[in-house]
Amino acid sequence: MKSFHSFSIKLIAITFVLISVQGTYAGTRYRDIVFPSATVTKNIQFGSNLSISGSNAALYLDLYEPANDTARSRPLVILIHGGSLISGDRSGMDVFCTDFAKRGYVAVTIDYRLGIESPKGVRTILEALLRGVQDTKAAVRFFRSIAAQYRIDTSQIYLEGSSAGSMVAVHYAYWDQDEIPPDVNQAKWGDVEGTSGNPGFSSAIKGIINYCGAIIDPKWIDADEVPVANFHGLLDTVVPADSGVSGDFTIKMFGGVAISRIALQLGIYNQGAFFPQMGHGGNEDSLRVFSSNFLYSLMVLSSSAPQDLTSMGLSATSLKLFRYDNYTFLATALDRSGNRIILPQPMIQYTCDTRIGTIASSGVFTPSDHPDSGYVYAKFNGATTSCFVKTYDFKYFIVRPKLAVTDTLRTLKLSVDTYDADAVRHDVPITKFKFTSTDPSVGTVDSMGTFTGKKSGTTKIIATCNGYSDTSVVRVEGASGLVSLDRLESLSGWTFEGVTLDSLSVTLAADQKSAGSASFRIDYKFTYDPLKSPYMVYLNKDFLVYGIPDSIYLDVKSDGRRHRLYYRLSDADSRIFRAFGGKYLNNSQAFDIINAPMTGLSSLSGTYDAIPPMTLRRIEIQLAGDNIQGQSTSGTIYVDNLRLKYPGTVTGLERMPLSPALFSLEQNYPNPFNPSTTIRYALTSRTHVTLVVYNILGQIVAVLVNGEKDAGYYETRFDAGSLASGAYLYRLQAGGFVQARKLIVVK
Repeated sequence: MKSFHSFSIKLIAITFVLISVQGTYAGTRYRDIVFPSATVTKNIQFGSNLSISGSNAALYLDLYEPANDTARSRPLVILIHGGSLISGDRSGMDVFCTDFAKRGYVAVTIDYRLGIESPKGVRTILEALLRGVQDTKAAVRFFRSIAAQYRIDTSQIYLEGSSAGSMVAVHYAYWDQDEIPPDVNQAKWGDVEGTSGNPGFSSAIKGIINYCGAIIDPKWIDADEVPVANFHGLLDTVVPADSGVSGDFTIKMFGGVAISRIALQLGIYNQGAFFPQMGHGGNEDSLRVFSSNFLYSLMVLSSSAPQDLTSMGLSATSLKLFRYDNYTFLATALDRSGNRIILPQPMIQYTCDTRIGTIASSGVFTPSDHPDSGYVYAKFNGATTSCFVKTYDFKYFIVRPKLAVTDTLRTLKLSVDTYDADAVRHDVPITKFKFTSTDPSVGTVDSMGTFTGKKSGTTKIIATCNGYSDTSVVRVEGASGLVSLDRLESLSGWTFEGVTLDSLSVTLAADQKSAGSASFRIDYKFTYDPLKSPYMVYLNKDFLVYGIPDSIYLDVKSDGRRHRLYYRLSDADSRIFRAFGGKYLNNSQAFDIINAPMTGLSSLSGTYDAIPPMTLRRIEIQLAGDNIQGQSTSGTIYVDNLRLKYPGTVTGLERMPLSPALFSLEQNYPNPFNPSTTIRYALTSRTHVTLVVYNILGQIVAVLVNGEKDAGYYETRFDAGSLASGAYLYRLQAGGFVQARKLIVVK
């Protein structure tokens, strides 16, 4: 797989004038409807293979030809139906096949093996796509084997899919054998060519049309691969138009906008149509015209001499460009029939004024190291056109974090926010900045902005670029073992709150303690009402956290109920985070050491990583009751010896590991609930995690988590404000671990 770097590029919106040919059937073959009807041959078997049920599945297709057509060699379009890879059938593409046949193509709609094995995830979805690719390749090989019978031009074979069918087409085009992830079971399902039938013939295609489909990994797209047309609604939540989590497959995907952007950057011939008010599917009449225009353009370019194309133009005639961005120029021309088509980049000779930058043969313009203005030129078939380009620089930048704390065991990653004169933020590669530590004995910083502490102390990190500079202050602090924050032998400085409680009392208890002379005794009472939960006790006091601890320790003896422990913290940017204890506060026989890891903190003010120094704001205890409407619950909890654990050797007091021993998904609390509840889970190792809520019909109503997570304890808040009352399921998948539980919304 050819690698490519991240880039900033403006996506060109290409608008097509869509004209329906009505009444007569005069027009340009392959672009317009020129035949009154199609001749259909159904149920032609083209292959067979192993299904996920273990049986052999026969594969059939339906074939559509222009009625009474006398052409000796005709292009072939293979259409692949949608249905989330688990449903649908080839009849769903009947209208599209008929339309293509009326325009002069041979069109077929095919079977492919359906089904996704459990547990549903990236691996099993890729295996379902692999089966679809294998079956489609068998269909391509089938028509090469009988090309004479159906008068197929084997140099003009194209794919078009719908939704999941488009995902099959996209992976057919861009997924190579050496790119199949190692966990995909090729021993069972075979390689990318597969064994669905018709060996010995090529499976090469000329291009694809992607209708609301996506690719799992955009790095699989190479610069030398086939052209693509992308047709996608920007409101699509089933398959994201750009990049995001699919509401259908619950994994991250890259849709038509992303594929088009990558194709532009790599110089792959492509066309795109994206609709701000369209979701998943829709605009099918426009799609049919868009598809035929795209295929017609490909065939004209493959069969016409350059002199048949005239009136060249560029995608921009004037361009203002940020100095660290690049821009891909597209060139268009009129064909012999007056249609404006996009020219493949190899047909164009690009040059530019050297003072403003450079331009590659692919049309990618890269600005020079200083702002300037000048022209980009494009020459085609003896004609030259140009675009005036003005590049501009940033006005200032800010190094973040401004103040940070680290230790000698971990690295600290600095970032730079860059702004232009209009205060618009731009992404500038970190390598453009030079970083310097004013005291290298305290710590050093590399060219990627990664700081490594060497000893306790404070140093400044100065970033410079093009005469601009900004400074961050980094303090290196070292600690190890257990450090006491408060032995909880005095109420001085503490304040106490009860949320939705009938009563709360916090006193000192000399007769119950794990260390020192006393502990805090918490007496509570509440009456259960699902509309008022959760029931909370807050113990408020600020503690500045020295260095970077592994976890917070608190000794707790309770009344045996399954209470939960949390901590509220803030970081150097005053953003709020939450840590939570790794087990219930349910030991009524003795003080139990409750460990709340400081890794994997839950952000309460957006998706952020915490920036030390941290401040511990309060201890939170979520009280557990019998969850019976109107029933009162009362009890007593003792807490003692608040302390921090830092990297280094700790005595046998450290009873709770930082990483859980088992994967687990807890019952949400409260349950029933309205409108929100908390779901907790534990991971024993770093893995990809999905946490999804379903209704009783198996439809996804919320995707709460979808991404890589480190080992540790986690919680997420689920707000069911938009859902109707009733029972729902929430399901955790973490690698091979899968567990589901029921939750109940009461309104």
